[in-house]
Amino acid sequence: MSQVKDQAEEAQQEYFRITDSVPEEVWYWGAVVSILISASLRLADKPSWATFVGQWPPTFLLFGLYHRLIKPSKNR
Repeated sequence: MSQVKDQAEEAQQEYFRITDSVPEEVWYWGAVVSILISASLRLADKPSWATFVGQWPPTFLLFGLYHRLIKPSKNR
């Protein structure tokens, strides 16, 4: 059980090492842009690609939310 906990902590540290340099707004703009791209793909009659790209916004928003909840001192 201790090994699993150590692996989880190591994964979390790696996540923050990578994402600490990313401004919080990037996650939200990434979501907005992917929504716009998805809508454009739908209008271009590419429904499969539109659905694929349309699934990205929740991921971007969750990354931003997770980062804000876990490291609140960095965001204020």
